[in-house]
Amino acid sequence: MNWDDIITDAAATDTGMRRSNNQDSHSVVRASTAEVWRQRGHLYMVADGMGAHAVGELASKMACDNIPHNYTKTKTNTPSEAITKAYREVGTLIHSRATANRDFQGMGTTCSTLLLLPQGALIAHVGDSRVYRIRNGRIDQLSFDHSLVWELVRRNHLSSEHANVAVPKNVITRSLGPDPNVEVDIEGPLAVEPNDVYLLCSDGLSGPVTDPELGVFAANFHPKDACRYLVSLANLRGGHDNVTVLVLRVGPWVEPDTADDLSTTPASKEPANGKKRGNWKSTLAKMFKGRAPTVELVADHPYRSADCPITLEVIDRFSELTRKIQAHAIEQAWSLDWTQFAQHRRQEGEARAAGNLRGALRSLGEMIALLGVAARFHRKGGSATSSAS
Repeated sequence: MNWDDIITDAAATDTGMRRSNNQDSHSVVRASTAEVWRQRGHLYMVADGMGAHAVGELASKMACDNIPHNYTKTKTNTPSEAITKAYREVGTLIHSRATANRDFQGMGTTCSTLLLLPQGALIAHVGDSRVYRIRNGRIDQLSFDHSLVWELVRRNHLSSEHANVAVPKNVITRSLGPDPNVEVDIEGPLAVEPNDVYLLCSDGLSGPVTDPELGVFAANFHPKDACRYLVSLANLRGGHDNVTVLVLRVGPWVEPDTADDLSTTPASKEPANGKKRGNWKSTLAKMFKGRAPTVELVADHPYRSADCPITLEVIDRFSELTRKIQAHAIEQAWSLDWTQFAQHRRQEGEARAAGNLRGALRSLGEMIALLGVAARFHRKGGSATSSAS
């Protein structure tokens, strides 16, 4: 990658349907200069706090405020050494705060970080917040869940199927705070390809939404839209926890329906700044061509993988979901723009009839977003504390 490569990103966070405060945090720190890029790259982070009252909220905020700062100011270490050092420094800071105040007992946070560097993608993680990559119709989980379920399966004590039934899913085996000498897992650097999509999230999203569903929305829509759809989907499926998602795409976002038009843009349609747009596909390929990594790349070894294509089965599943919730919303008199909702329903049918599965999924995503906002508004009595960027 290069410092001036285009990266399209967005993030959204929400308290969910059951919680009164949001213990999740996230951070995006883009390199400000070419020199900073060469040394430290771009940083993306999601953290999920733990602890009673506002303790978890403080812990995740401390991680997202201090880890990027400590990582960037460390000049002499490699990126993997610097991010590990930053994690441990902040883990010690959280631990000190917890031991100094009885009200802060149990204070801790998960933390998962993606670094986009000249030599590739580097991942640092502690806990069960996840980092995914979507590429060529597949979604790969690049981080390991530090949870009792995953640890028992890794040690061959239980099968994956048995562990998911017999073991509580919310038992975390590693986090920042309780252990000042916490072990930080490092993955990579991994090769980055044009059109790669990365998704970071807390377990408030990865719990109710399956990996293929995460992949199908993140791969096929602008990151900002994908974040809206996914947060609302998590809330419609119960929203039992805070929900945070961060999606970034390597390269410019071009609507698939207009990609062919952009490949040969007439002079009369050139951008106002006078720069020619040219062929977006060839431009993106040239950005990556001939880039030799400065360090040896690590072979991919995703912890889980799944196909995530748009299929008629996917469309049918979300269509059934929206119809069931639509009936419930009418019964409960949710506040919703039903005219707009009906328009999206009509567009879904038209797209489906034309064989345009992506168009149908977009309409379903907009219906999910409308229902998700209305459900949250109805349950929380009109409060609105979700945010997106």
